[in-house]
Amino acid sequence: MAGLTGGIIAGVVTPHTPRMAVEANAPEFLREVIAGSYALGEALRALAPDLLVLMSAHWVTTFPWYATRHARHKGTCIADEAPDMFDGIAYDRPGDPDFADALIDAIAATGRPAGRNDNPRYHWDYATCVPLQYLDPDQKLPVVTLGTCLMADLDECFEIGGIVAATAAATGRRAVFIASCAFAHDIVRGPETWPREDQIAADRAFIALLREGRVAEARAGFPDYADRVKAEMGGRPIATMLGTIDGGTAYAGETYGAYGQSSGSGNISLAVRPAT
Repeated sequence: MAGLTGGIIAGVVTPHTPRMAVEANAPEFLREVIAGSYALGEALRALAPDLLVLMSAHWVTTFPWYATRHARHKGTCIADEAPDMFDGIAYDRPGDPDFADALIDAIAATGRPAGRNDNPRYHWDYATCVPLQYLDPDQKLPVVTLGTCLMADLDECFEIGGIVAATAAATGRRAVFIASCAFAHDIVRGPETWPREDQIAADRAFIALLREGRVAEARAGFPDYADRVKAEMGGRPIATMLGTIDGGTAYAGETYGAYGQSSGSGNISLAVRPAT
């Protein structure tokens, strides 16, 4: 599915808790999570991707699937849900309007509503901005962002992931798909609080499947897992990532940094790549 001429070269899950937005202010329990984000970024940049496609758990769309087709992403990000948490992160990154157009056209061809986001007043949410500052600190790699569609069930998300992969192949982009979200997400007040023990165990079992390249098993068991851990946005971003790497290819996965908590959520950076 992935090759030198284009396709998905890695499927990724990476965290975005706003408590890691400013590294100097991050609590101690997130230090190894942040270290993992940096390490994941180094590994991804070593693959020399043409494009990052990031699906944000915090860009929530209701009916259509939207992708950003800005030639340049430029602005300042704050956490709308906690505007006092950090003063603002400036971003200035290239986009890829041609890929975004091809992706939206491909989704629309299935009969599902899909739209282009080229609104000049649009600004990034923190689930887009926070991980990218660690994965690509120099802001060099082109980015297309994808919203999380509430009307899409997990099967539709699997399908959309396949369309992302097919679009990357058709357009000749060596692309990394990034699901910006937590694993367990049964959140509570208290930033230092871990997920429940059964949710941590479920996270570790699911992550182990992906580390071992058992993508088909991870996908088959995903609805039950997502329900058990109250996966962020119902598991839609991770399901879409699974759709991008589903197929006959052999895979291998790797985690980066430590598994850590944030208000009852479970967070770690993970990449799944075609095995060599």
